[in-house]
Amino acid sequence: MPTNEDAATSSSRVLDESFFYPQEELSRPQLQGEMSRDLVAFSALLGFDSKKRNNLHYLDDHTLLTSAGNNMATMQSKYVFGLGGGGVGAIAVHPSRGFFAVGDKGNKPNITIYVYPSLKVFRVLRQGTERAYCSLRFSNDGAKLASVGASPDFLLTVWNWRDEQTILRCKAFGQEVFNVQFAPNDGGFLTTSGTGHIRFWKMASTFTGLKLQG
Repeated sequence: MPTNEDAATSSSRVLDESFFYPQEELSRPQLQGEMSRDLVAFSALLGFDSKKRNNLHYLDDHTLLTSAGNNMATMQSKYVFGLGGGGVGAIAVHPSRGFFAVGDKGNKPNITIYVYPSLKVFRVLRQGTERAYCSLRFSNDGAKLASVGASPDFLLTVWNWRDEQTILRCKAFGQEVFNVQFAPNDGGFLTTSGTGHIRFWKMASTFTGLKLQG
């Protein structure tokens, strides 16, 4: 049945494809009493978070993207740290394999879109959830990105990610959501699944505007 969804209220804008964010401007500021980052050097990150869902993706035929992964041909690793400082909640790879998305954990976390293989910050999606992202997914045509937040809001958001705009958003469910997925042949249909539920969604035009019906 229809849900309490709303369409984007942000002003329409188109971002230049040549625009990139300086990473140092997006990094979490140093906290009072925190050791200076100049005094420590990263050595290695070992392990794989097997409890995190959708935590393994191909970037190309030889490279895996995980919260801790490496290039299977060279066995070399390259590390991209979450810019919010609270950890990584979810990841997704664009169908072209030229971009990947990282959803952070923390207070009002962002989704950062990186270009692969340069790892430049291409886009930053803001205000999609309160505490953490639990699932991200690009549509098959690559035009849209869907995100689901963890507790307490469980917010489902559909983004025009290239222009950092919200298309639609609503509460996905009242309990944990494990996965969001676009229909293979139609980016106007989605499914969410989680604790005790599978839910089907349709982006529908109504007399009051575009709505998510589920």
